[in-house]
Amino acid sequence: MKKIIAASVLTLISTVSYAKPFQCTGYVDGAKVEPTITVNAAKAAVAETKGKDRMRKTGQIVDYVKCK
Repeated sequence: MKKIIAASVLTLISTVSYAKPFQCTGYVDGAKVEPTITVNAAKAAVAETKGKDRMRKTGQIVDYVKCK
């Protein structure tokens, strides 16, 4: 049991350490949707998925999201 907990903690620490902040902007019909949000992820593709989910949860309507 201790090994499972230790492995879980190490996995969480390693995934958080590789994450970096991305500034994500949503678009509807090619026009920017304000405000931009900050998402922590390891890759831009993952950040775009997270950003789109977060924007939809807040009630914003977006076609796609671009993250830098």
